[in-house]
Amino acid sequence: MPVYERGYRSWEHSGGAGTPAWWAIARRGITDPLKSRRFLLLLVVAWVPAIVKGGILYFTFKMGELSKLIGGNWTDISSPGFRSFLEWQTPFVLIILAIVGSGLITKDKAENGLALYFSRPLGVRDYVMGKGAITLFYYFCVTLFPVLGLCVFGYLVTNGATGMDMLLLIPLKSLVYCTISGVCYSLVLLALSSVGTRTVFVALWWVLLFATDGLAEIMAMFAPSLKILDFPGQHLNMGVLFLGGDGIKGVAPVVSLLIVVLWMAAGALVLRRRVRPVEVVS
Repeated sequence: MPVYERGYRSWEHSGGAGTPAWWAIARRGITDPLKSRRFLLLLVVAWVPAIVKGGILYFTFKMGELSKLIGGNWTDISSPGFRSFLEWQTPFVLIILAIVGSGLITKDKAENGLALYFSRPLGVRDYVMGKGAITLFYYFCVTLFPVLGLCVFGYLVTNGATGMDMLLLIPLKSLVYCTISGVCYSLVLLALSSVGTRTVFVALWWVLLFATDGLAEIMAMFAPSLKILDFPGQHLNMGVLFLGGDGIKGVAPVVSLLIVVLWMAAGALVLRRRVRPVEVVS
Protein backbone atom coordinates (compact mmCIF):
# COMPACT_ATOMS: atom_id res chain seq x y z
CA MET A 1 0.00 0.00 0.00
CA PRO A 2 1.51 3.38 -0.96
CA VAL A 3 2.19 5.57 2.05
CA TYR A 4 0.21 8.50 0.66
CA GLU A 5 -3.12 6.64 0.46
CA ARG A 6 -5.68 7.26 3.13
CA GLY A 7 -5.76 4.67 5.84
CA TYR A 8 -2.02 4.09 6.10
CA ARG A 9 -0.79 3.88 9.68
CA SER A 10 2.82 3.64 10.67
CA TRP A 11 3.87 0.77 12.90
CA GLU A 12 3.54 1.41 16.60
CA HIS A 13 4.98 -0.73 19.35
CA SER A 14 2.30 -2.39 21.46
CA GLY A 15 4.26 -1.75 24.63
CA GLY A 16 4.23 -5.42 25.67
CA ALA A 17 7.26 -7.63 25.91
CA GLY A 18 7.67 -10.10 23.08
CA THR A 19 7.72 -13.86 23.65
CA PRO A 20 11.29 -15.21 23.73
CA ALA A 21 12.24 -17.03 20.55
CA TRP A 22 13.25 -20.20 22.40
CA TRP A 23 9.84 -20.47 24.05
CA ALA A 24 8.11 -21.20 20.73
CA ILE A 25 10.33 -24.26 20.28
CA ALA A 26 9.96 -25.36 23.89
CA ARG A 27 6.17 -24.96 23.96
CA ARG A 28 5.63 -27.16 20.93
CA GLY A 29 8.17 -29.74 22.07
CA ILE A 30 6.49 -29.97 25.49
CA THR A 31 2.91 -30.21 24.26
CA ASP A 32 3.40 -32.65 21.37
CA PRO A 33 4.34 -35.72 23.49
CA LEU A 34 1.33 -35.06 25.74
CA LYS A 35 -0.97 -35.82 22.80
CA SER A 36 0.05 -39.48 23.00
CA ARG A 37 -1.98 -41.60 25.41
CA ARG A 38 0.85 -44.08 25.78
CA PHE A 39 3.24 -41.35 26.82
CA LEU A 40 0.71 -39.95 29.30
CA LEU A 41 0.35 -43.44 30.75
CA LEU A 42 4.13 -43.65 31.09
CA LEU A 43 4.17 -40.36 33.00
CA VAL A 44 1.49 -41.71 35.33
CA VAL A 45 3.57 -44.85 35.90
CA ALA A 46 6.59 -42.63 36.66
CA TRP A 47 4.56 -41.10 39.50
CA VAL A 48 3.72 -44.48 41.04
CA PRO A 49 6.76 -44.42 43.39
CA ALA A 50 5.68 -40.98 44.62
CA ILE A 51 2.13 -42.22 45.19
CA VAL A 52 3.45 -45.28 47.02
CA LYS A 53 5.73 -43.15 49.19
CA GLY A 54 2.85 -40.77 49.93
CA GLY A 55 0.64 -43.68 50.95
CA ILE A 56 3.36 -45.05 53.22
CA LEU A 57 3.79 -41.63 54.83
CA TYR A 58 0.06 -41.50 55.49
CA PHE A 59 -0.02 -44.96 57.06
CA THR A 60 3.06 -44.08 59.07
CA PHE A 61 1.08 -41.24 60.60
CA LYS A 62 -1.83 -43.59 61.34
CA MET A 63 0.07 -46.70 62.48
CA GLY A 64 3.13 -45.20 64.14
CA GLU A 65 6.53 -46.86 64.47
CA LEU A 66 5.36 -50.25 63.17
CA SER A 67 4.98 -48.93 59.63
CA LYS A 68 8.49 -47.43 59.79
CA LEU A 69 9.91 -50.88 60.40
CA ILE A 70 8.04 -52.17 57.35
CA GLY A 71 8.51 -49.17 55.06
CA GLY A 72 12.20 -48.52 55.71
CA ASN A 73 13.58 -45.60 53.68
CA TRP A 74 10.19 -44.97 52.13
CA THR A 75 9.07 -43.37 55.43
CA ASP A 76 12.05 -41.00 55.58
CA ILE A 77 10.99 -37.36 55.14
CA SER A 78 14.46 -35.90 55.63
CA SER A 79 16.68 -34.63 52.82
CA PRO A 80 18.53 -38.00 52.43
CA GLY A 81 15.16 -39.73 52.13
CA PHE A 82 14.21 -37.56 49.18
CA ARG A 83 17.60 -38.15 47.61
CA SER A 84 16.90 -41.88 47.82
CA PHE A 85 13.59 -41.24 46.12
CA LEU A 86 15.37 -39.43 43.28
CA GLU A 87 17.65 -42.45 42.92
CA TRP A 88 14.59 -44.67 42.49
CA GLN A 89 13.43 -42.40 39.67
CA THR A 90 16.56 -42.99 37.58
CA PRO A 91 14.96 -45.66 35.31
CA PHE A 92 12.13 -43.27 34.47
CA VAL A 93 14.64 -40.51 33.69
CA LEU A 94 16.35 -42.90 31.28
CA ILE A 95 13.16 -43.97 29.50
CA ILE A 96 11.28 -40.68 29.30
CA LEU A 97 14.26 -38.59 28.20
CA ALA A 98 15.14 -41.22 25.58
CA ILE A 99 11.62 -40.96 24.16
CA VAL A 100 11.41 -37.17 24.28
CA GLY A 101 14.94 -36.06 23.52
CA SER A 102 16.54 -38.59 21.17
CA GLY A 103 15.14 -37.07 18.01
CA LEU A 104 15.00 -33.40 18.95
CA ILE A 105 17.96 -32.41 16.76
CA THR A 106 18.43 -35.60 14.73
CA LYS A 107 15.06 -35.17 13.00
CA ASP A 108 15.72 -31.48 12.28
CA LYS A 109 19.03 -32.33 10.63
CA ALA A 110 17.58 -35.24 8.66
CA GLU A 111 14.75 -33.05 7.32
CA ASN A 112 16.99 -30.01 6.81
CA GLY A 113 14.92 -28.24 9.44
CA LEU A 114 17.85 -26.22 10.77
CA ALA A 115 17.80 -24.06 7.64
CA LEU A 116 14.11 -23.36 8.26
CA TYR A 117 14.68 -22.54 11.93
CA PHE A 118 17.57 -20.19 11.29
CA SER A 119 15.84 -18.42 8.41
CA ARG A 120 13.78 -16.77 11.15
CA PRO A 121 15.05 -14.34 13.80
CA LEU A 122 16.39 -17.25 15.82
CA GLY A 123 19.96 -17.83 16.96
CA VAL A 124 21.78 -21.01 17.82
CA ARG A 125 21.54 -20.19 21.51
CA ASP A 126 17.77 -19.79 21.36
CA TYR A 127 17.49 -23.03 19.41
CA VAL A 128 19.50 -24.99 21.98
CA MET A 129 17.67 -23.34 24.88
CA GLY A 130 14.31 -24.27 23.37
CA LYS A 131 15.30 -27.89 22.82
CA GLY A 132 16.94 -28.07 26.24
CA ALA A 133 13.84 -26.69 27.95
CA ILE A 134 11.88 -29.64 26.57
CA THR A 135 14.13 -32.28 28.11
CA LEU A 136 14.52 -30.28 31.32
CA PHE A 137 10.76 -30.02 31.74
CA TYR A 138 10.23 -33.76 31.42
CA TYR A 139 13.17 -34.42 33.72
CA PHE A 140 11.43 -32.24 36.30
CA CYS A 141 8.19 -34.17 35.69
CA VAL A 142 9.71 -37.36 37.10
CA THR A 143 12.07 -35.87 39.70
CA LEU A 144 11.47 -32.37 41.03
CA PHE A 145 7.68 -32.19 40.70
CA PRO A 146 7.05 -35.46 42.60
CA VAL A 147 9.46 -34.32 45.32
CA LEU A 148 7.62 -31.01 45.70
CA GLY A 149 4.30 -32.83 45.88
CA LEU A 150 5.66 -35.21 48.51
CA CYS A 151 7.03 -32.32 50.55
CA VAL A 152 3.62 -30.67 50.74
CA PHE A 153 1.81 -33.97 51.40
CA GLY A 154 4.39 -35.07 53.97
CA TYR A 155 4.07 -31.80 55.84
CA LEU A 156 0.29 -32.26 56.05
CA VAL A 157 0.13 -35.91 57.13
CA THR A 158 3.26 -36.71 59.15
CA ASN A 159 4.37 -35.94 62.67
CA GLY A 160 7.59 -34.04 63.28
CA ALA A 161 7.65 -32.41 59.83
CA THR A 162 8.43 -28.71 60.15
CA GLY A 163 7.35 -26.14 57.61
CA MET A 164 10.89 -24.76 57.37
CA ASP A 165 12.23 -28.12 56.19
CA MET A 166 9.35 -29.51 54.16
CA LEU A 167 8.12 -26.31 52.53
CA LEU A 168 11.35 -24.35 52.12
CA LEU A 169 14.72 -26.02 52.66
CA ILE A 170 14.12 -29.42 51.03
CA PRO A 171 12.30 -27.93 47.99
CA LEU A 172 15.12 -25.40 47.49
CA LYS A 173 17.83 -28.05 47.82
CA SER A 174 15.94 -30.32 45.44
CA LEU A 175 15.50 -27.47 42.98
CA VAL A 176 19.23 -26.72 42.91
CA TYR A 177 20.19 -30.37 42.58
CA CYS A 178 17.59 -31.21 39.92
CA THR A 179 18.45 -28.09 37.93
CA ILE A 180 22.15 -28.93 37.77
CA SER A 181 21.48 -32.58 37.03
CA GLY A 182 18.71 -31.82 34.53
CA VAL A 183 20.81 -29.30 32.61
CA CYS A 184 23.63 -31.85 32.36
CA TYR A 185 21.30 -34.58 31.14
CA SER A 186 19.76 -32.17 28.62
CA LEU A 187 23.07 -30.99 27.18
CA VAL A 188 24.47 -34.51 26.89
CA LEU A 189 21.31 -35.89 25.28
CA LEU A 190 21.08 -32.98 22.84
CA ALA A 191 24.76 -33.43 21.97
CA LEU A 192 24.09 -37.10 21.17
CA SER A 193 21.06 -36.07 19.13
CA SER A 194 23.14 -33.57 17.15
CA VAL A 195 25.75 -36.20 16.33
CA GLY A 196 23.41 -39.08 15.53
CA THR A 197 21.83 -39.69 12.14
CA ARG A 198 18.89 -41.76 13.37
CA THR A 199 16.78 -41.48 16.49
CA VAL A 200 17.14 -45.15 17.36
CA PHE A 201 20.91 -44.87 17.46
CA VAL A 202 20.76 -41.82 19.74
CA ALA A 203 18.42 -43.69 22.10
CA LEU A 204 20.85 -46.62 22.11
CA TRP A 205 23.80 -44.38 22.97
CA TRP A 206 21.71 -42.84 25.75
CA VAL A 207 20.95 -46.27 27.19
CA LEU A 208 24.62 -47.22 27.01
CA LEU A 209 25.52 -44.10 29.01
CA PHE A 210 23.21 -45.23 31.80
CA ALA A 211 24.63 -48.74 31.54
CA THR A 212 28.01 -47.41 32.63
CA ASP A 213 26.95 -48.05 36.22
CA GLY A 214 27.57 -51.75 35.66
CA LEU A 215 30.88 -51.08 33.92
CA ALA A 216 31.95 -48.84 36.79
CA GLU A 217 31.18 -51.57 39.32
CA ILE A 218 33.40 -54.01 37.43
CA MET A 219 36.25 -51.52 36.99
CA ALA A 220 36.02 -50.53 40.67
CA MET A 221 37.20 -54.02 41.57
CA PHE A 222 40.64 -52.94 40.34
CA ALA A 223 40.50 -49.30 41.49
CA PRO A 224 37.61 -47.78 43.50
CA SER A 225 38.23 -44.38 41.91
CA LEU A 226 37.11 -45.80 38.54
CA LYS A 227 33.53 -45.44 39.76
CA ILE A 228 33.73 -42.00 38.19
CA LEU A 229 32.85 -43.85 34.95
CA ASP A 230 29.31 -44.26 36.29
CA PHE A 231 27.44 -41.52 34.39
CA PRO A 232 24.12 -41.51 36.32
CA GLY A 233 25.94 -42.37 39.54
CA GLN A 234 27.91 -39.14 39.45
CA HIS A 235 24.67 -37.18 39.41
CA LEU A 236 23.33 -39.08 42.41
CA ASN A 237 26.64 -38.82 44.26
CA MET A 238 26.67 -35.08 43.58
CA GLY A 239 23.30 -34.91 45.33
CA VAL A 240 25.01 -35.67 48.65
CA LEU A 241 26.32 -32.09 48.62
CA PHE A 242 22.76 -30.75 48.59
CA LEU A 243 20.53 -33.39 50.17
CA GLY A 244 22.95 -35.47 52.24
CA GLY A 245 22.98 -39.23 52.57
CA ASP A 246 25.46 -41.92 51.64
CA GLY A 247 27.37 -41.44 48.41
CA ILE A 248 29.63 -43.60 46.30
CA LYS A 249 32.56 -45.02 48.26
CA GLY A 250 35.86 -43.88 46.84
CA VAL A 251 34.46 -40.83 45.02
CA ALA A 252 33.95 -37.55 46.85
CA PRO A 253 30.71 -35.67 46.07
CA VAL A 254 32.75 -32.61 45.07
CA VAL A 255 34.57 -34.73 42.49
CA SER A 256 31.22 -35.92 41.14
CA LEU A 257 30.05 -32.31 40.86
CA LEU A 258 33.19 -31.48 38.89
CA ILE A 259 32.60 -34.46 36.58
CA VAL A 260 29.01 -33.36 36.00
CA VAL A 261 30.22 -29.87 35.09
CA LEU A 262 32.72 -31.41 32.65
CA TRP A 263 29.92 -33.42 31.05
CA MET A 264 27.94 -30.21 30.68
CA ALA A 265 30.89 -28.43 29.08
CA ALA A 266 31.48 -31.35 26.70
CA GLY A 267 27.82 -31.36 25.67
CA ALA A 268 27.82 -27.60 25.09
CA LEU A 269 31.01 -27.85 23.01
CA VAL A 270 29.56 -30.58 20.79
CA LEU A 271 26.36 -28.58 20.29
CA ARG A 272 28.32 -25.49 19.35
CA ARG A 273 30.14 -27.40 16.63
CA ARG A 274 27.29 -29.55 15.35
CA VAL A 275 24.40 -27.08 15.34
CA ARG A 276 25.01 -24.55 12.58
CA PRO A 277 22.75 -22.01 10.88
CA VAL A 278 23.77 -23.38 7.47
CA GLU A 279 23.82 -27.11 6.76
CA VAL A 280 25.38 -28.51 3.60
CA VAL A 281 23.13 -31.24 2.25
CA SER A 282 24.68 -33.56 -0.33
